[in-house]
Amino acid sequence: MTGYFIEIARGNLSHSEQKPLNLSAGEDEIIARIDLAALTSNNITYAVMGGPPLNYWDFFPASDPAWGIVPVWGYATVSESRSPHVAEGSRLFGYWPSATHVKLRPGPPKGEGFSDISAHRLGLAPVYNSYRPTPGVTPEAEPLIALFQPLYGTGFVLAQSLQGDIAAGRTIILTSASAKTALATAYNLKRAGHPAIGLTSPANRAFVEQTGFYAQVLTYDALESLDPAAPSVLVDFAGNGALKARLHRHLKALTASHIVGDTDWAAPADEPLEGPQPALFFAPTHWANRIREIGQQAFDSELNSSMAAFLATTPNWLKLETVQGPQGYTDSFNRLLTNKVRPNEGLIWRP
Repeated sequence: MTGYFIEIARGNLSHSEQKPLNLSAGEDEIIARIDLAALTSNNITYAVMGGPPLNYWDFFPASDPAWGIVPVWGYATVSESRSPHVAEGSRLFGYWPSATHVKLRPGPPKGEGFSDISAHRLGLAPVYNSYRPTPGVTPEAEPLIALFQPLYGTGFVLAQSLQGDIAAGRTIILTSASAKTALATAYNLKRAGHPAIGLTSPANRAFVEQTGFYAQVLTYDALESLDPAAPSVLVDFAGNGALKARLHRHLKALTASHIVGDTDWAAPADEPLEGPQPALFFAPTHWANRIREIGQQAFDSELNSSMAAFLATTPNWLKLETVQGPQGYTDSFNRLLTNKVRPNEGLIWRP
């Protein structure tokens, strides 16, 4: 099997190279052909935060430590199998490299799917190592699921983790309110009866309001209109240090500050902050904890039900765009890097 993979320079994310790929399955291994994957600001976060402690670069090692292969979420077909657990032709949803193909070593069946037990992935977050078949998913639904499944899962467990703050009557404030993970979080908070306040740029305000997911939408230049005395929780998807410092100075009753994303990845780094110090929200940990609490089947059921309701809203505000091949990937990745993808666009890459 021949194809290609795409590497990004870790020190210059706008610099990428296409490399040839030649894979064959060894004993107990499979080769999966990546058919489609979503490209979102989530992939920029994987690149910006690729090193320790999150170690996103480690899932698909590059040819040189100065380079990295950005993970993507989507669908693939098993083109070759020497595993007793996975049949050729199987359709899988999961976490893939920016490539045409990948080699996996499936472990024993786990629920309806399996985990990749390749040596280099042992010890990494289990949620990223899981692959599952997709019976009943239509070709029309696959792009939406690829686009939102990982983002929605993060927003889903994030909203659950904020239930204690909701019960205490604290105001939840989301930055980068147009980001897809922020939208998923806001949607779940609204379903819980406690819609959040969204902060966004002037250019994106009308779009964010159109979704109807937020109690109030403010532009960044109006954040000082927030009640500084109201007990509040900040959930930061932007990663802009200056913005975060403004919010920490203004919100005198801030009780917690969470770091989730890095959509404004080129903004200045954090400066000293007043109030509670930001803590990283690592969704896979909360995901695994919830599964331990209620079991895999119950968790999948509640997540899938919630996401189905969310996806039903997307025709009102989302436009899908398909890009092809290595050039389509590079152009789209650089658009994401420079914030040139509109919030109502969903990019689907077909290698």
